[in-house]
Amino acid sequence: MSTCLSGQQGTARNGDRVRLSVAAARRGFGLACVYGCSGGGDTLLNLRVSSTAMSSETPQGQLTQADWTLLLSRIEAGACTPFVGAGVHDGLTPLPGDIAMQWAEAHAYPLEDRWNLARVAQFMAIEKGSRWPRNELAAAFIEAKSALPADAEAAPEAEALRALAELPFRTYVTTTPDDRIKRSLQAHSARHGGKTHARRPRADFCRWHEALRSSSLATTFEEDPHYVPTVEEPFVFHLHGQIAVAESLVVAEDDHFDMLVATARHPSLIPPAVQRALRGGPVVLLGQPLSDWNFRVLLRSLCGGDFSGLQAGSVSVHVKPADADDGLLRYLERLFAKLHIKVYWGTPHEFLHELRERWSAAQSK
Repeated sequence: MSTCLSGQQGTARNGDRVRLSVAAARRGFGLACVYGCSGGGDTLLNLRVSSTAMSSETPQGQLTQADWTLLLSRIEAGACTPFVGAGVHDGLTPLPGDIAMQWAEAHAYPLEDRWNLARVAQFMAIEKGSRWPRNELAAAFIEAKSALPADAEAAPEAEALRALAELPFRTYVTTTPDDRIKRSLQAHSARHGGKTHARRPRADFCRWHEALRSSSLATTFEEDPHYVPTVEEPFVFHLHGQIAVAESLVVAEDDHFDMLVATARHPSLIPPAVQRALRGGPVVLLGQPLSDWNFRVLLRSLCGGDFSGLQAGSVSVHVKPADADDGLLRYLERLFAKLHIKVYWGTPHEFLHELRERWSAAQSK
């Protein structure tokens, strides 16, 4: 996660801002701040939104009935794609910021942004070699998975993944490296067209560097050129790699840059089915902070330089920060509207629960 810090942190007000920044980076979702860089240094805009500051002009949830109707109709038509980040897995897998702070503490990271995984990983890559962050990230996920109780899939923390699996999306794009989305799809069915469909997902990752492209690992679409993602056989695409192939993981800053350059030079690294999914209908951004520079650049590369590739009905889900004024909230909504994105203020679980309820009600008619 790439972030910028204000150079002035001496006041209590700036201290509050930094604490909010840490919380946002650690959790991987929740829009706490937007950063802009200028010639004179880094600028930090504090985005604290209070639950009491939601005026009648900005109704909670931010989606109108027309918005929901459009979203449901696009899901029905198979033209809506979830773009899933670490926030959806909160409580089930290590959070990027937690891993970063553990590495920073254990290896004397010298800078202040100790919650920033991409930057801490860059430091570790210089100290121990480029493979170290990838191998250690894979090990952290494997260790966390082995430590979970046997009934973890039924825990409240997994409810967002269950809801995601029970909605009939055909393509799932994710920046998370673990296999929880695939396993949740295998364990749940989805209602569509008056029928209940068991799900047999396929998964793959982006071959973002030459060693991956020259390996013997065939892509899903090379193995089966006739494969088309469907409700019964959805496709899970891991943009930042999979734990099972540690060399595929995008962790350090250099990895992020290399991936962006590679996908720009070789657009086919993003499977055509995924490109069509992202440009052919609304995108639902879950657990993805648009304040994150890496993610915003990646999304622009996938959906058009000015986000013009995003279709009507695209939604970004964000947790409301602790407190701020409603003017700032309206500014954020205008900012996202310029990017052709509606904002839903809430957790991924809250959004997916409401979407699933509305979908179930529509299917029962």
